[in-house]
Amino acid sequence: MWFDKFTSLVHLNLEGNLFTSIEGGLFSFLKSKKYLKSLRLSRNQIKEEISTSPRNSSRFFDYNLESLMIYHNDLSGALPNWLVNFIHLRYLELGDNSFSGPVPRVIGALPNLVTIDLSNNRLTGTIPLPLGQLSSLRLLDLSNNRLTGTIPSSLGLLSSLRLLDLSNNRLTGTIPLPLGQLSSLKLLDLSHNQFYGQIPESLGQLRFLQDLRLNSNRLSSTIPDKFGELSHLSVLYLFSNSLEGQISEIHFSNLRRLKDLDISDNKHLTFKGEHSWIPPFQLVSIRMNSCKFGTVFPQWMQTQVKANDISLSNASIFGTLPKWLANMTFSQFNLSYNQITGPLPNMSSHCSILDLSHNLISGPLPTNIGEMHLETLYLNDNSINGTIPSSLCEEGLFDLNLGNNKLFGSIPDCWKGWTLSHLTLSFNELFGVIPSSIGSLQGLSTLHLNENNLNGELPLAMGNCRYLIILDLGENNFSGNIPTWFNNSFDYLQILRLRNNSFIGSIPPQICSLLLLKILDMAANNLTGTIPSCLGDIHGMKSSYQSLLPRLEWSKEHVVEIMKGRYNEYTKIDLQLVVNLDLSVNNLTGSIPEDLTFLSNMHGLNLSHNLLSGDIPISIGDMTSLESLDLSNNHLSGAIPQSISSLTYLSHLNLSHNNFKGQIPKGNQIQTLDNPSIYAGNPLLCGDLLRRECPGSEAPQVPKISHPKDTHGEDKLEEALFYVVIMFGAATGFWGFFGVLRFKKDWRRAYFSSVDQAINKVHVAIAVKVASWKRLRQSRSA
Repeated sequence: MWFDKFTSLVHLNLEGNLFTSIEGGLFSFLKSKKYLKSLRLSRNQIKEEISTSPRNSSRFFDYNLESLMIYHNDLSGALPNWLVNFIHLRYLELGDNSFSGPVPRVIGALPNLVTIDLSNNRLTGTIPLPLGQLSSLRLLDLSNNRLTGTIPSSLGLLSSLRLLDLSNNRLTGTIPLPLGQLSSLKLLDLSHNQFYGQIPESLGQLRFLQDLRLNSNRLSSTIPDKFGELSHLSVLYLFSNSLEGQISEIHFSNLRRLKDLDISDNKHLTFKGEHSWIPPFQLVSIRMNSCKFGTVFPQWMQTQVKANDISLSNASIFGTLPKWLANMTFSQFNLSYNQITGPLPNMSSHCSILDLSHNLISGPLPTNIGEMHLETLYLNDNSINGTIPSSLCEEGLFDLNLGNNKLFGSIPDCWKGWTLSHLTLSFNELFGVIPSSIGSLQGLSTLHLNENNLNGELPLAMGNCRYLIILDLGENNFSGNIPTWFNNSFDYLQILRLRNNSFIGSIPPQICSLLLLKILDMAANNLTGTIPSCLGDIHGMKSSYQSLLPRLEWSKEHVVEIMKGRYNEYTKIDLQLVVNLDLSVNNLTGSIPEDLTFLSNMHGLNLSHNLLSGDIPISIGDMTSLESLDLSNNHLSGAIPQSISSLTYLSHLNLSHNNFKGQIPKGNQIQTLDNPSIYAGNPLLCGDLLRRECPGSEAPQVPKISHPKDTHGEDKLEEALFYVVIMFGAATGFWGFFGVLRFKKDWRRAYFSSVDQAINKVHVAIAVKVASWKRLRQSRSA
């Protein structure tokens, strides 16, 4: 190689190239460079399993190395014990690879180490105790691995340590008190583990600490008062724990450098501060969700003129919002889930994300609200009335949610641009038709217009919204036929709700071309005709397909579906997984297509309240994921297929008010559905659940009593005496009854008279039953 002539090379930096191996010419060169002290191979594409054999180590690295940096490659295997040979090593950086196995204990025998970075690998096991012997260590980063166990107290001996990052592991136990002895520490990150118990008061002694992250654990009790003495602290993350108690001005008394504060989502934290309090800090980010204020919007926020992100969701804040918010420069403002009242005030013109949802805001929307340069606007679940301002049609908005308010009037016909991706106007009092300008929103992913008073036919222009994933038009007054142009427009559609409208005509077979559909709900319309058999070809209902479209934020979406006989609101991950077909409450005729049983990933099938006839497909048992099946109130007939008993997830079944006959199937799962109303209104069904015996069923056999053979003479004697007593009792009873009849003439006459009367009654009853049965057969044959 061209650099072979550099025989006295001390530092070699080959970072950021396209090397794929540590073999060949590169290592022949390295062996010849005995003076080499620094090797940098980071950010390449090296893919190789490192040997753990000490005898092979000489072919890789010269033992005089002081700096070994090979991070951000794809090295695998266990970290080798031959690292102990590098006694001069100061910098060991092997992060962002695929190493597995434990952290070698021998690393603790390298006394000159200053940096250990093994982050972003697949390391397991516990943190070795000998690491506490590295008195020169300044950086220890074991984050983003799979380490378990507790933090060894010996780490508290690392007096030179400035950065300790153990985040994103599976560590447990309490946080050791000796960590408070790390007097040089500037960053402590223990987030995303399973630590529990109190936060040690000793952490308040880390006077040079700048970044403290204990979030996403199971820490409890109160926040130590001594945190107020961390005068160099810039970042404090305590969110997603189980902390409780009060937070007061004491906790922030000397935090003059604090920029980023997040204490959200704890068990029960309460903020208590004087109304006139002026904080010593200037925060850039304030996140105190679920921290209870119990007051009007805090006045001290007005002093935070550098705040860019303010989030006080679910903070028990009430009253109207102050006018001075219009003078703030924040870009994100979240005050959702509070008790904010009054009209919507003017907000900062710098704000791009505004979330005031789930409050008590009333009054109309400001006519110039669309001029605020917003990207996200959540005002849903309030009491806002009036019409929708046309200024909201302007380009720039990405997500607009005005659902569950008291808005009325028509949807403005002024939409334009590609930017709007999510539009929710559901649960209002809007009327009129869907404006054709909706078709200009060609970047739209979700459209929720359900629960309004909208009418008319669906505009052809809506077909331009080719990237729709959720289309919810349920609970309106739409009419006309279901459009046949769906198949040419909605290649990505996964949820289609047209429930509870006034659509007529048949279900167009073009619906079957929506191959990604997971929820199809056309219930409660006036649809006629047969169920298209091609519905069995919809791929989204046949396999466990999940959305590959990152643009859709499932966490913000929700859809209400009737399944298992009740309304269910599906959100977040459930909405991605649920598969449901509901064609109930229509006038559909014909039989249930056999092809529907191909939909093996379906969870809910509801065809109830139609005019369907014929048998249940015998292959219904192939719908192995089915949890809810409702075929009630139809004209279905025949026997209930035995295969229905193989549906192991079935927890809701309704076959009532049909013409089924024969025995109710038996099986482990179906026998747990023991409510007789499941089969009500089927007079020819039989079975134990209906207390209706099936024809040809055999009477139960009386078990024979067998006695074990006894070889002992004493037992034989007892058995003989037993039978003698039985025979004597029978003889006494016989002669006691018939002897009296023999000698008492008037008793004998009365006895035989009563016997004759009983026999006559039996004859009469049989004759009546036979006649009734014959009449029934004649009427059915007629």
